[in-house]
Amino acid sequence: MVFLNSKLAVGIMATYMLAAAATKEGQENGTDAEGCIGKGQNALASAYYPPNGVCSDFYVPLSLDYEGPEWNASRWNNAFELQDFLSTATASARAGYPLPLGPMKRFQGNYEIAATFCTPRTPKDGKEKTVIVATHGIGPGREHWNSPYRPDEFNFVKHSLSKGYSVFFYDRLGCGASSRLDGFEASVFTAKTVLQQLASLVRKGKYTGKIKAEKVAVIGFSFGSYATHAAVAEKPEIADAVIMTGIGFNTTGINGNGLLRSFVPRIAALENPSLFGDRNPGYLTWPSVYDLVMNYFKAPNFDQDVALYTESAKQPFSIVEFLTFAGPAEVSADKWDKPALHITGELDYIVADGTTKGVIDHPAREIYKNAKPLQISVHPGASHHLNFARNATGAFEVITSFLSQNGV
Repeated sequence: MVFLNSKLAVGIMATYMLAAAATKEGQENGTDAEGCIGKGQNALASAYYPPNGVCSDFYVPLSLDYEGPEWNASRWNNAFELQDFLSTATASARAGYPLPLGPMKRFQGNYEIAATFCTPRTPKDGKEKTVIVATHGIGPGREHWNSPYRPDEFNFVKHSLSKGYSVFFYDRLGCGASSRLDGFEASVFTAKTVLQQLASLVRKGKYTGKIKAEKVAVIGFSFGSYATHAAVAEKPEIADAVIMTGIGFNTTGINGNGLLRSFVPRIAALENPSLFGDRNPGYLTWPSVYDLVMNYFKAPNFDQDVALYTESAKQPFSIVEFLTFAGPAEVSADKWDKPALHITGELDYIVADGTTKGVIDHPAREIYKNAKPLQISVHPGASHHLNFARNATGAFEVITSFLSQNGV
């Protein structure tokens, strides 16, 4: 399936926006931002394990066979060449310059996914047999869901465990402790395929310890939400509920050129060789916390120390992931007839250009026209980083209440 998005103003985004387990007893870690910096970023073991859960870390072997767009432009090898690509790609006049993403081609490979599974230390009414499979977005790794920093306020896994749910969360390919992938290959198509396989394994009782999942809910953040949407639209049987955070289906709310500029992309291996030196030049990152804040936060609904923590825990992203992230936005999910929740920050800069007013309800309601039910929530005051806004626990409560109210 090829995701084609003709409504975006930006040409490059309009073309293909589209094993052993180590059981850890939960323990409280320090909560100073400095103490969290770098911990577990490229390691299988997490930096933090919620005290109300029993958690295990896994390497999950996957064999991938999928189609994605072929890189059609010159590959850069240094920062000057990257800047030339970015200036040309976002220019109003691009005559004679090839589109960076070419025809779809087949990709194959064997990889390992670094994942963590947590189940409540004290089960509640059998809810632990509902497993939430969580896919992070561009920028964070799997600790997006399991923040070691001020976990009472920003840890989705800890909150979900308190409501009785189990959570399986993982590093996407190229991130954290998962296998590395060519930055000119990794795309939303890659992420979709990985999620489909992982959700199917979880449903079969794999990598969930003594828990045999009776129900599976899939949740994504940002890029992870678009990959999650693509996954359930194509294979609705992988889950019993779908939750998408930081997502917008109305592509008029996505300022492609603006985002490519505001992310200020730099070659990740050059920006931080000690952490990202094993990625090829197709993997990028933004250079400072201020660029993070520009895209992910909005005053006064965040704390500066929280922004500093999320900056310290960032992961690189591939250029093709960036160019394809919203590709699935126009793909119909008419085969999906189960509960669906879309929750986005009121002031989301990435998917709503700073305001959700007039761009959230439609065409989401048409795309998920058969969902039973579809709930669309706007989270007050927040921008893109719902999990780290001052009222993050309010968003977590919306999510777990939605699952409970719909029997999941």
